[in-house]
Amino acid sequence: MSILQRKEDIFSDCKKKFWNTYKTGLMYWPFVQLSNFILIPVYLRTAYTGLCGFVWATFICFSQQSGDGTAKSAFMWLQREKVNADEESSEK
Repeated sequence: MSILQRKEDIFSDCKKKFWNTYKTGLMYWPFVQLSNFILIPVYLRTAYTGLCGFVWATFICFSQQSGDGTAKSAFMWLQREKVNADEESSEK
């Protein structure tokens, strides 16, 4: 993406976010697979893993745009959206 965005240092995002994203993945994927094999019926496992992969890809896209590669940044973004919605409803 850095090449397409014509950034000077194409590896800067990777240097900044790799370890945070890697650690977040180490927290996310084992939980996904554990819940997949313990809780999900066999016929739904592929769909469940696909859904979890979609959530992970969404997180990666968010991290590329505005996050720092941690789950905390994603949750802060969600919390900020909720606060903004509450402020707008209180103004009316």
